[in-house]
Amino acid sequence: MPAGCKLSAQSRKVMHRDFFRCNPSNTGHYQYPKFETMSYDDKCHGREVRKFLTQPDPEKYVVFYTRHTSRDGSCQNKLVGYFKVGRVNKEKRGFTASDRLLLPKDWCVNLAYAARGVPVSWGRSSARADVDNFLQRRAARLHADISSEYQEGTKAIMSKLITAKGRSNLVKDCVQCSVKNSCFWGQLGKEAMTARLKKLYGREEKC
Repeated sequence: MPAGCKLSAQSRKVMHRDFFRCNPSNTGHYQYPKFETMSYDDKCHGREVRKFLTQPDPEKYVVFYTRHTSRDGSCQNKLVGYFKVGRVNKEKRGFTASDRLLLPKDWCVNLAYAARGVPVSWGRSSARADVDNFLQRRAARLHADISSEYQEGTKAIMSKLITAKGRSNLVKDCVQCSVKNSCFWGQLGKEAMTARLKKLYGREEKC
């Protein structure tokens, strides 16, 4: 969101997930990552997650990255944090993190990876060196962890999205926003915003 946006003002340091599913280079996983609950399940890249959890490594990490896309179409992938695998939930085929790190926007690390697929830290992936270096330096960044700020900011946004009145008020704010022309979301228009939010959040199962 651009500077001046009411939503971004609630959590200036946080790199949120794509709540409105408007990033043109996103693959559509607007429900992830689950920093709200410090958990991960196989609804996102299920086959890879299940295979990953069966590996014998004594310490396993899931490293999160984002496609940070500008309105001009330029894209810079960034490493934003990680989960360390803790208790594995076999029933739900996922896990709860025993340790985590989420970086502020200004601390996110540029990733030398431009493909649309998911970069992995094993095999012949071009992202392996970046990911390994990121994990090796994680201790120096722990004091910058903003997991709590992320949870608080997400709670504030979700409180608007899960009710019809909240979604209506949010759309009204966006339509009247002075910087909407600098925003992917703001340029959709009132009807398109309303329809998309209802489709994403106007049902019993919430993300």
